[in-house]
Amino acid sequence: MPNLKLTFSEHFSGGRFRLLTGAVLLAMILVLPLATTISPADGKAVKRALLGKGNMKLEPNCGTDFRRECTAEGKITGYQALSKTSPGRNFVVPFAGKIVSWSIKLARPTRKEVKKGNTTYSAQAPFLNSVFGSPAQARIAVLKQVEKKKKGSPRYKMVRQSPIQVLNPYFGTTVQFALSTPLNVIKNQVVGLTIPTWAPAMWKPAACNASSFESPACQQAEKEYTWRGSRASDKCNIGNNADGSPNEALAKSRPQQKIDSVKKYGCYYGSNVLLYTATIIGEG
Repeated sequence: MPNLKLTFSEHFSGGRFRLLTGAVLLAMILVLPLATTISPADGKAVKRALLGKGNMKLEPNCGTDFRRECTAEGKITGYQALSKTSPGRNFVVPFAGKIVSWSIKLARPTRKEVKKGNTTYSAQAPFLNSVFGSPAQARIAVLKQVEKKKKGSPRYKMVRQSPIQVLNPYFGTTVQFALSTPLNVIKNQVVGLTIPTWAPAMWKPAACNASSFESPACQQAEKEYTWRGSRASDKCNIGNNADGSPNEALAKSRPQQKIDSVKKYGCYYGSNVLLYTATIIGEG
């Protein structure tokens, strides 16, 4: 079996990790919310929006279906900007209310080598642990864009966030987390996904496998599925140095987790979808 190694390539302003056994490719808002209005017994109208619902039709990469390379993300806060499966402003809050729950769709990364035919695929979860740390974790964040008139990458202020959830027990499922303390939101804020370590919750088409990412189909996917992440614009391409150590972009990559902090979201990645939702309730 070949040695494990990370390689780095640049394409569509995004960074990619590749585990050179065909097993792991790390690539590195906005869904038209599904909104409804209901009337409870007291006569007050209640609005409900499920942000990101359409994206959940997609299946995350990783696991034993090796037709698509294993794709995950880590040490970042991001939000889906465009998605063909959910046209519109994916994770922009449509009205004032409260986030009462959120969900995430997770692959089941392999824990051991898998041999299929003449090909041996390296264990995915141990590799991701070695790159980003363990266990797998995620939380949602409420972001407010600031300094809108300034040129360059958008900046977001961290308004509030949910508790961190350990994801390993839920690998291979779609899990919903109810919030015991709902998160207040107002119109035009953004709901992002924070990944302190890593999360196997990303879809990437087979057309964008390392062997074909320059194909017309992949180039089209890069236009139709995009997300923005909390890295500086010159630190988008995470990878490893020749000696196997993390490159500067990976070493400096941090999610946004400090309330009232302001961070530049300078990386715009293509051909990926972050598979999470947020449920918002508000009065009509």
